[in-house]
Amino acid sequence: MRHMTKTEQGLSILYLTPYYYSKRGNSTTAKRMKTYLEKIGHRVHVHAFEEESAPIDEWMDWADVVHALHVRRTAEFVEEKGVNLHKPLVLTTGGTDINIDLKERFKKIQMERFLSKAGILAVFTEDSREKVLHDFPWMQERVVVIPQAVAVSYPEAGVTPSLPQGYPKLLLPAGLRPVKDVLYTVNALDTIKTVYPDLQLLLVGEKLEESVALQVEKEAAIRPWFHYKSPVDSGTMTSFYRWADVVLNSSVSEGQPISLLEGMALGVPALARQNPGNASVITPGVNGYLFASPEECTEKLYHLLEHPAQYKKMKAASAAYVQKYHHPEEEAGKYTDLYYSLLSH
Repeated sequence: MRHMTKTEQGLSILYLTPYYYSKRGNSTTAKRMKTYLEKIGHRVHVHAFEEESAPIDEWMDWADVVHALHVRRTAEFVEEKGVNLHKPLVLTTGGTDINIDLKERFKKIQMERFLSKAGILAVFTEDSREKVLHDFPWMQERVVVIPQAVAVSYPEAGVTPSLPQGYPKLLLPAGLRPVKDVLYTVNALDTIKTVYPDLQLLLVGEKLEESVALQVEKEAAIRPWFHYKSPVDSGTMTSFYRWADVVLNSSVSEGQPISLLEGMALGVPALARQNPGNASVITPGVNGYLFASPEECTEKLYHLLEHPAQYKKMKAASAAYVQKYHHPEEEAGKYTDLYYSLLSH
C-alpha cells in the first residue's frame, strides 16, 4: 500500500460516478475506490449523479482533485447541470464509453470537449488506450493504463443463499441489456445437457432493459436449468462465486470485466467471449478460456470439465493472477500518484 510521505497530506477528493447505491459495476468500482483511497489517508466524497440531485458546488470548492468515472456519462452530467470544473480532473473510462459511445458522432464530440478539461485519463487496458489515441491523438501524454482492481467482500455469518444444485454450475453476472448478450450461449448449452444432464446456469443482474428481461424470462421458462436472480449485495455475490464451477461472460464488448475478476479472485476459472476487455484478463489454458462462438463456448467448457487436474491448476492460477495484477491497494496508490502529479504542475 502507498502511504503518505512526510511532505504529503491526504487529499480531499470529489468522486463523480453515475451509480453508487444500485448494484451495478460503476457502484462496485466507486465503493472500492472510496474505501482504499480513504485507507491511505485521503478524504473522499462520492456524488452519484444518476441517483442524486443535490448541487455539488460546495463539494467542488472543498475538493483538491475531482475524479470522475465514465467519460460520456460524466460529460453529459457536467453539460446538463452547468458544473464548473475548476479543480484538477482525473477521468477513468468505463467500458461502453470507449467501446460503444466513441462510434456515435455526437457522443464522440461531447466526450472530446470534456476530455480537453482532463489532466489525465486512466483506462483499464492497452487496447482502450489505443482506441482513445486513435480518435484523440492529442491526448498522447495524458492517457495512462491502470488495470481494474478487485476487492472481495465476504457474506455475513449464517447467511447462505438458496442456490440450484447440480454440475457443472455456471454463473453469469451481467446486467440485462443488449451489450451483455446474456442469451448468447443458451442454445449451445442445450446441446451439452446430453453430456451433463445436471448442468445449471445462473444469471445474476439488474433488469436494465425491459425487452432483454422479457426474453430472459421466456428462455428460462422453457429451461429448468436456467435461473435468473436479481442483483445482490457484494457479500452475497461472493457466495454465488463460491457456488460456481465456472464464471461466464458473453458480452459483445467489455472495458475490463469486474465480474470475471471477482470470480477469479475466489479461484473460479473464467469462460469468456472473445473481446479485448475479456482478453486483457484471461490467459487461455492458464486462468480460463476465450470463445468466439456459442459452439466454441461449449467445446471449451467440455475440455475444462474433462481435465480435472488442469482445472485445479486453473483455480489456483486465477486467484494468483488477480492478487498480483488487480490489487486494490496498488490501484489506490497509482491514482494517488496521478493526483499529486497534477497538483504539482
